[in-house]
Amino acid sequence: MMREYENLSTLHTNREPARTHYIPYDSFEKAVAGNPADSAYYQLLNGVWDFAYYARDIDENESAPFTESIPVPSCWQCYGYEDPNYTNVNYPYPVDPPFVPDDNPMGVYHRNITISESWAQRRTYIVFEGVSSHLSVFVNGTKVGTSMGSHLPAEFELTPYLHQGENDLTVKVRKWCLGSYLEDQDFFRFNGIFRDVYLLSRDQDRLWDIEINADDKNIVYTGEGTCTILNQNGTEDDLSSPILWNAEKPYLYTAIIHHGSEFIAQKIGLRKISVSPLGELLINGVAVKLKGVNHHDTHPEHGYYETNDELLQELKLMKSLNMNCIRTSHYPPTPYFLEMCDQLGFYVVDETDIETHGFCTRFPGYVGYDTENMDWICRRPEWQNAYVERAVRMVERDKNHPCVIFWSLGNESGYGENFAAMSQWIHNRDNSRLVHYESANTVGNPDTVDVVSYMYPDLSRTDGFAQSDDMRPVFLCEYSHAMGNGPGDLMDYWRLIYSRPKLIGGCIWEWADHTVLRNGVGLYGGDFNEMTHDGNFCCDGLVFHDRSFKAGTLEAKHAYQPMWSKMENGQLKIQNCYDFTNLNEFTLFWEIETDGKITDSGSLIVDIPPHTAKTVALDYQLPEQCALGCFLNLRLVKGETEFASDQHDLEIRRVSSPLCDSSNTLTLTQEAEYILIHGNGFTHKFNTHYGLLEDVNGLTCGMTQLSVWRAPTDNDRRIKSQWGYLNNDNQSGENFNRLFNKVYDCKLEGNSITVTGSLAGVSRLPFFRYTCVYRFFDDGSIDVNLSGTVRENCIWLPRLGFEFKLPKSAQHFSYFGMGPGETYCDMHHYANTGMYQSSAEVEYVPYIVPQEHGNHYDTRLLKMDNGLTFASDTPFEINVSEYTSEMLTEAMHTNELVKADYITVRIDYKVSGIGSASCGPELIETYRFSEKEIQYGFRISID
Repeated sequence: MMREYENLSTLHTNREPARTHYIPYDSFEKAVAGNPADSAYYQLLNGVWDFAYYARDIDENESAPFTESIPVPSCWQCYGYEDPNYTNVNYPYPVDPPFVPDDNPMGVYHRNITISESWAQRRTYIVFEGVSSHLSVFVNGTKVGTSMGSHLPAEFELTPYLHQGENDLTVKVRKWCLGSYLEDQDFFRFNGIFRDVYLLSRDQDRLWDIEINADDKNIVYTGEGTCTILNQNGTEDDLSSPILWNAEKPYLYTAIIHHGSEFIAQKIGLRKISVSPLGELLINGVAVKLKGVNHHDTHPEHGYYETNDELLQELKLMKSLNMNCIRTSHYPPTPYFLEMCDQLGFYVVDETDIETHGFCTRFPGYVGYDTENMDWICRRPEWQNAYVERAVRMVERDKNHPCVIFWSLGNESGYGENFAAMSQWIHNRDNSRLVHYESANTVGNPDTVDVVSYMYPDLSRTDGFAQSDDMRPVFLCEYSHAMGNGPGDLMDYWRLIYSRPKLIGGCIWEWADHTVLRNGVGLYGGDFNEMTHDGNFCCDGLVFHDRSFKAGTLEAKHAYQPMWSKMENGQLKIQNCYDFTNLNEFTLFWEIETDGKITDSGSLIVDIPPHTAKTVALDYQLPEQCALGCFLNLRLVKGETEFASDQHDLEIRRVSSPLCDSSNTLTLTQEAEYILIHGNGFTHKFNTHYGLLEDVNGLTCGMTQLSVWRAPTDNDRRIKSQWGYLNNDNQSGENFNRLFNKVYDCKLEGNSITVTGSLAGVSRLPFFRYTCVYRFFDDGSIDVNLSGTVRENCIWLPRLGFEFKLPKSAQHFSYFGMGPGETYCDMHHYANTGMYQSSAEVEYVPYIVPQEHGNHYDTRLLKMDNGLTFASDTPFEINVSEYTSEMLTEAMHTNELVKADYITVRIDYKVSGIGSASCGPELIETYRFSEKEIQYGFRISID
């Protein structure tokens, strides 16, 4: 039997027509202040409600006994009713639209509402801003209406069902409905009343919708009542000299609509969106670049529910990271979120609550996006109303927001007649914005979209789109997948974006890790015995689930920063990357840093208009020489916030420390499989069987290893099987993690030991044949020089270098290299080369799934606090950790890691880059360790 929530002809009952979001106030002054709690016509119903959970839905007329309670807003899985389920593509039930399983869980909510005498003389409405997935509303035992569309408002008039005094309100929420087929987003599947619920008291002859049209010249209101326009000083403004809105300078006017006894406020920004003949995106006639991120509503303890304070804090963090664009992936956000985007200044891609990529997997054998299957539902005429009404409800709610520049039809749902119908409706309703839909590219980007959009193209494809004959703007709606350690390719994309007018920017995927936090541990798909799940693929945020930053976060800030600089013929040239802001609003601080010490500094104001560059003279003094390096450091600061930083190597003469003699005061003696190196106050131990140092004057505590393995990052997910023996697969890879070091010869000559050997994975031909020369000096120092050849048909290496074991007491160290955060060859632009203090404990980065971390690129000196020092005139890479690569490889959660009994210090020739291949292009070749001829050396010193 078809149920109401499976019937395409009844998407809702008695729900009010979509309208602009607003709160009516009972005075002009209250409307200007804009605090809903002060309105006599507003009653927030958030709080603790009675609650009953049923594993299958009960008859709507059946009354539920309430023995438990639950906060509203919330998701019931976060309170122990069912386990969470993370799935990306696959539907968590059979693909049989519009039908859903008979055992359809239900949450029943109950509370009393009080209608005062004054409210009883007026009309009363209830607004649900977000409910997953189908709700039925009852007042005093009578059914009021139904709705679906989880991230869209549902409003019902309650007047006929109410009486003055106490009234009984019951809401029955079903886990699944036909609308669930349109909500197959890549996230944890939660349910409940997860956004605000409130009552509105309205005039009998209430004003329903409010539309205010604004461009770059005027604000026009043509509705009923009177409209007063106030500027930010709170005075009435005739707009004879309007101030325009943009993301850098988000000037807002306030429109107050007075109708009957109600005063309604709308924040309005004057701005015009257009496209240039070159395909540039223009805001108020100025070409802008979208420096964006995809944002999901996600909280590690509350699921879909984020408080207004939490949302505001996120937006402020984004602003501090130089972001100016947000794609609301993949559904409309809360009204408050858009209000803050208007106020703080963001360009918003407002996305319809539609994603159906699970249709790709309705038959076995799914390999990538099967557009024939994915298109199935969007070509079905009986589903067209379900598609179009979601666009209607989004557009009507959000139409007055200046921050919204694109209407997006949805995400990863193929293309068909239903999307064409959505686009047609939107274009007819609102021609002031552009229509976006990435999946339109599967059918050649028809004229139903105004923006050509792509996901995760590599640089070559991206450049091809930019140089095509299609003069629509090109937008990367998802790029640089930020899963785990990464992303590592942002600067490469932005060098290209700035060079091509038609490339208008993009949105990093995505803002925050999705996890369920239990006992301090972030959990993900597969941790809840789900029927289908996608592992940790949801742990793909630019920030951790607590919104703390990763190295990738800071790399994004650098790529998006408003100032780029370079040294040309000894002169500093600064490019202003802002679209509307002169750099004279900031202070430019500069420093000369020599061998880790500041030797000169200053500050100045630079007058550089947007989109222009200027050579800037700095009056600094340089030393004649340095030992480690001399750098110019730049910081662009406003107030207490640093918006940009750069560093330039000034390349003055470097003087190395003189080498100590290797004379006859050393004694090298061979005992069994050891060579002992004795000197004045020190003894080293070399193992001839393994051809490796076993002890450096008691400062190490085990055999050194020559190795290439690193614990795979999330971005190594497609290459790791070619690297290692993983998941009992002995066929795919070089088995770098099951390594044999073969010594063919170990020869002592004077004060040097020469080792000839090879490295090979189990069951494989050696991939690296090498010669390593160890030269010993009177002061106890050791020169290590490795040369060799990587097998021609060997896959590119994760890394290559030596691993030293140090006692746990050797926690602390200093280094001259890139820091203070982790850096890699493709993820270091945010960092400066300098002298830093750290410890093995501090170096740990708690990625949700343990993986490679803590590397420092471009290092020239590492000094452990136990007296062991590593240095080289040629930059190398270091990693100091309480965990081994093997430990990090095996662990699936942070709480599974147990610290080793020693500190592992890696001294690497090179480490491959990070990239963003977890859901993007393969690592750029430049950042792959693919060299075949290796020459590498460093010096070990002791104090």
